[in-house]
Amino acid sequence: QEAESCYRQAININPNFKEVFYNLGVMLYEAHKYESAAEQFKLTDFSDSKSYLLRCLFLLDKKSLFYDQYDYLVGKGEINAIIGSLGCRSSLKYGIEKRNLFCKYPLKYVLDINLKNKYDFETVFVGTANKILKAEKTTFRAQSLLTNGLQTHGNIFSLNSELTNKIEEIIRIEVDSYKYYYKNSEEGLIKNWPAEYTVSGWLISMKSGSQIRPHMHERGWLSGSIYINVPPKTNANSGNLVVCIEDDQLINKSIKNPKNIVNVTTGSLALFPASLLHYTIPFEAQEERIVLAFDIIPK
Repeated sequence: QEAESCYRQAININPNFKEVFYNLGVMLYEAHKYESAAEQFKLTDFSDSKSYLLRCLFLLDKKSLFYDQYDYLVGKGEINAIIGSLGCRSSLKYGIEKRNLFCKYPLKYVLDINLKNKYDFETVFVGTANKILKAEKTTFRAQSLLTNGLQTHGNIFSLNSELTNKIEEIIRIEVDSYKYYYKNSEEGLIKNWPAEYTVSGWLISMKSGSQIRPHMHERGWLSGSIYINVPPKTNANSGNLVVCIEDDQLINKSIKNPKNIVNVTTGSLALFPASLLHYTIPFEAQEERIVLAFDIIPK
């Protein structure tokens, strides 16, 4: 309430400050106040406000308005993970096939790579992650999607650049290999690959019983996760990564929700289009499950 009050005060002071409408809209969206958020996104063209408006219309089940906005954005040639995700999700929900400029078949673009076979994983990844997690200056942020775990605050590649240079270098090598692997693809994900990008990452430490609920990384182009430590599995899928088109809680039980379960172990790197929703299967173990999650973000 305090944040909302401050945003509205800022709007009263300067009604032409478009960024404030966007920030207020995102805050209301994250509080699941989709009607109120949509009203803010209609008032600004700052950043990806119109893509957020599309999300609100989809979650409010305003089918006609959703498709009007979707067709408008696609007609303008707008390409990002949010629109791509909603193109897939709306096809599942409404049974209507539309052009998808980002990635129509994102589950075909999930790669699982074993970094232990290629790099000194223990030194470069495990050692660095432990130093960051134990450092006094490391701060953690609230994460509503995460239960029984901690997430570092900020981008570890800018906050800890001296420690993480080698990790970022390896990520860029693997991302280039990913792009080359799919070089013949006609999907916008590959054909419209950003000329320049930044790598934004954070560490997640999860204790027994922990899980991350379904979500996507809105600002990303490609998302990834490096598994620093995966505890022994009590069953075949304990702690595994699931990538999917839709959140099972938001879909009619009669509709099949396409998904892939990625069997992760210590040393795994999973790369997938940022338009995919993803979550973790809960696990039970004495050890912590430590993951370095990151996004490739177009400049």
